[in-house]
Amino acid sequence: MKDFLEKIKEFTTRNDIPVLGIGRASHLENSAPQGYRPSDLLPAAKSLLCLGIPVPKGIFKCGARANETYWRAANTYYRNIDATLMQLARIIEETGETAIPVYG
Repeated sequence: MKDFLEKIKEFTTRNDIPVLGIGRASHLENSAPQGYRPSDLLPAAKSLLCLGIPVPKGIFKCGARANETYWRAANTYYRNIDATLMQLARIIEETGETAIPVYG
């Protein structure tokens, strides 16, 4: 298991995703709203992987163009994260588990 987690961490680092969180799916079962619980998507869900990319602060400080600049950055980041999620799902499923990418 430790080797597999290292493989995931190396993969996200290689794909320019600096924020990675891993947790038990059961932690959200009683706190997430119905329809957003891990078991709503995959009844046998065991774990969650959360990915993120920090947004440069300057995007929020660029005055009149802040809105357009933010949405352009978000679009770029979402595409990168979505592609990474698809690849991670494939890597996870190669181990015999089931994975579902959930897009932001």
